[in-house]
Amino acid sequence: MKAHPIIDYPYRWFPTFVLALTLAIIQAALAWGYAGADWLPALVDGIATVGWFAALAYLVWFVVGYVSLLQTNVITAVSGVVLWIAGNFMVCDIMVKIVGIPYIDFAFTLPFRLLFGVPAWTAVILWYHLLVMKETANREEAVTTPQPPTAVPEQQEEVIDRITVKDGSRIHIIKVDELLYIQACGDYTTLVNPDGEYVKEQTMKYLETHLPAGNFVRIHRSTIVNVTQISRVELFGKETYQVLLKNGVKLRVSLTGYKLLKERLGI
Repeated sequence: MKAHPIIDYPYRWFPTFVLALTLAIIQAALAWGYAGADWLPALVDGIATVGWFAALAYLVWFVVGYVSLLQTNVITAVSGVVLWIAGNFMVCDIMVKIVGIPYIDFAFTLPFRLLFGVPAWTAVILWYHLLVMKETANREEAVTTPQPPTAVPEQQEEVIDRITVKDGSRIHIIKVDELLYIQACGDYTTLVNPDGEYVKEQTMKYLETHLPAGNFVRIHRSTIVNVTQISRVELFGKETYQVLLKNGVKLRVSLTGYKLLKERLGI
């Protein structure tokens, strides 16, 4: 089963939470300002309906990730919106009939619910498809342009044992042996250790050729991992793998990276 692009990547948790909270506030503001609802039931409505939207968006990944038929994707999109609207109605109905909170007529809120829900649902499905297409392109690139499995980094003239990162008036000194992994971000790299993440204006190529070769391996064109932090290597999909770090983070492994990783780990 494919890893979920949000649940299995902790660095996406916080922005996803902030986005969901923002959408809940917007939903509540529309119910209060547009439909004239009281602020408390409007806030309950916003949080509950966005929570239901998030649950549906989580589940739809397991359809989009495996099915590429246009008809199935259209049915998924329509069904998702219908289920979300039905969930909205249930939230309002529960507030009025069970909890006893006075609330506006549900039909009066449908215009802004659709205006909010349809674009958001479309954006989720398009983002999922973009991730699937990107993964497929990376896999095809790895197959069509394989590198020799015995390839080794260039001769290291200098092996670094620490990296300095300037952050405003502060300078962080990061010990190399404490690094968990490194990810590329254009001409910058993100260094991750147990204390947090640090952005360094340094290329992956430089770090690959200057980090201790015995402890670090480039498992993907955008990822270098500290092999001492790997808990296990597991199958991710058909002929694709991922590594699980001791702190629970999962990192994708390309075909070339898997060959280098096997050689480095002696498996």
